[in-house]
Amino acid sequence: MAVIGHPHRPDNECKEALELDLTPDPGETAGQLWTRREAMQAEAASLLGQMLFAFSYIDVNLGLCLAWVDNGTRLETLSKSVAEQNIHTKLEALLKHVAEKFPAGSKRRVAYECWIERVHVARVQRNQMVHGRWGIEAHRHKVVNVVGLPSGTQQCIEYTLEELTAFNEELLALERELARLRKHWPI
Repeated sequence: MAVIGHPHRPDNECKEALELDLTPDPGETAGQLWTRREAMQAEAASLLGQMLFAFSYIDVNLGLCLAWVDNGTRLETLSKSVAEQNIHTKLEALLKHVAEKFPAGSKRRVAYECWIERVHVARVQRNQMVHGRWGIEAHRHKVVNVVGLPSGTQQCIEYTLEELTAFNEELLALERELARLRKHWPI
């Protein structure tokens, strides 16, 4: 996570002030722990909400990208087709169009393929996030996502607030990258 420097303090001083001590404080009261838990939950909820918005922007812009293939010559037909697709299917359709339009190994094709791979990674993480249940481990400054039912196999994924922020930043970067790709190398 980038730390924005203060004009009157060295950057390392600001960074040290923002770093959390991740070891439980034995002198911490239950009230202090409860206050931290509530603050972390509010921040995590905000970050998860931002993630949903950012991912939906990628999804809709990917759909528009596919609907406007060949300068929108089949806009109505493709719009109806794309509207029914999930993001995985949209990514596979984009990969197909890219392979048809750009030569293998070309800068344009590689750029799209790298973007598609990054979105697939983000899609898997987002799916875990939206299909799991959330809790706060305030002692350890962790936000916990548990995927699976308590009566079956479960996967526990821990995040710091900084890691959730970084994921959102990656989603925003993916959105900007798709806009850049569409502008410079439309399909």
